[in-house]
Amino acid sequence: MGACAAVLVDAWFFQSYRSWAFDRQTHGEPASIRRFLVQSASLSEPDDDAEFIGNLAAAGTRPPSFSFHPPTESSVVGRIEIPRVGVNTMVLEGVSHQTLSLAVGHIPGTALPGKLGNIGLAGHRDTFFRSLAGIHLDDVIVLTTLNESYRYRVKSTEVVSPRETSVLRDLGLPVLTLVTCYPFHYLGPAPRRFIVHAVQEM
Repeated sequence: MGACAAVLVDAWFFQSYRSWAFDRQTHGEPASIRRFLVQSASLSEPDDDAEFIGNLAAAGTRPPSFSFHPPTESSVVGRIEIPRVGVNTMVLEGVSHQTLSLAVGHIPGTALPGKLGNIGLAGHRDTFFRSLAGIHLDDVIVLTTLNESYRYRVKSTEVVSPRETSVLRDLGLPVLTLVTCYPFHYLGPAPRRFIVHAVQEM
């Protein structure tokens, strides 16, 4: 239970900090963990959480029991938002266990935002992509990088075998594919994959 809580705290801190830093960087403003902690403390109500954040800011570091380490800037791809179902999370390059425990991962070898091709993003069904269970056709997906925002419209969904890699094939069109495990409430390693196909709006 303690290990699970630590993972969730790490993910929460990572998402909070990276989202804050991402917003500052898109406006050409400096970002650091210390600045984030100080600002968080100043904006919070005076409670135990604010005192804890303030203590972290004063120390200039996080407790050693936390495994969070800020990624290099080059590993941050951007942020994905699906307003209707409440998805709002940072996207990192790669799909390692560590990456997917902190964020949605950009699948290596697929297109990057702003490039022609199929952008593949993967996320866990029990964390960042949990609400994909309620995705609808025509839902809007916004993928934002430091340079620009791109809007996509959901065109279809499907359930496939984990070996069905054709969902990521590049057809030379500006499309976005979201991948997560399925069924959503399955206990243990899920046997299928839930796929969301979306097309960029020009």
